Amino acid sequence: MTRQERRKRLAGLSFSEKVKILEKLRRRSLAIAASGLRRKSAGGVRNADQDSRPA
Repeated sequence: MTRQERRKRLAGLSFSEKVKILEKLRRRSLAIAASGLRRKSAGGVRNADQDSRPA
């Protein structure tokens, strides 16, 4: 599936379906972070995929 096809598919989803996908991705991200698989950035610089909310 090309990038354009994915964009069209996502654009066609309802808001609630998009929220479900985001919740799934957030759970996956938290699980990866908890398992220690995510690399720590050098020098304490935050990665772009990390949010600013406290843990």
